[in-house]
Amino acid sequence: MVRAVMFDLDGTLHNRKAAILSFIENQQERLFPHLDKKIYAERFINLDQGGYVWKDKVYQQMVGEFSLLNFSWQELLQDYLSHFPLHAELYPQAITLLKRLKKKGLRTAIISNGYSKFQREVIKSLQIEALFDEIVISEEVGVKKPHPYIFEHTLSRLGVSPDETVYVGDHLKNDIVGAGGVGIYTIWKQPRPAFTTKGDEHVSDLSEVFAAIMKKVNTEFCKDQIL
Repeated sequence: MVRAVMFDLDGTLHNRKAAILSFIENQQERLFPHLDKKIYAERFINLDQGGYVWKDKVYQQMVGEFSLLNFSWQELLQDYLSHFPLHAELYPQAITLLKRLKKKGLRTAIISNGYSKFQREVIKSLQIEALFDEIVISEEVGVKKPHPYIFEHTLSRLGVSPDETVYVGDHLKNDIVGAGGVGIYTIWKQPRPAFTTKGDEHVSDLSEVFAAIMKKVNTEFCKDQIL
């Protein structure tokens, strides 16, 4: 029986790609209007590597390459920390999906890798805190996905077992392999056609997630009836 649904944040509920482009274009307009917006944005995004390179390293590189002599990398990092959450953007259907899950009586959680204060500011900006029973950030528990402990810790806080839980994420290793490794049913949110059999279910966007969860619920119901 499904009792809980866990979600990754960036790339799953939060459209980080759109948010980072919006932020970096805004930063260029505010601080470096003399620079070419496209070149500045493309270089930042390349160095950022989808969020897997922390911005201290990104800005140290940017300051040197673009001769940003009026700002230190520390000041630019602080500008990022202050302004990026303001550009946070949910994927379409996120709110609808979360409300449908809550209406079904399912417990919900976010598991996100990252720095606690920053990730919580992003979540606050997205205005989705009230739709989750638990929010777990890697810095707070001392390990990152795909480490099993972060999933087990969240299961404990939700008061559910792995076989009562569904996990939705976009990253194959951190989300799907990680959650699947502790026995959680996984839904891989991957907009491109699946090129691997990893994950129990595959969806292209959030509009398909509810049906995928109900499919699992109905399958379990049928099995119980046969038994």
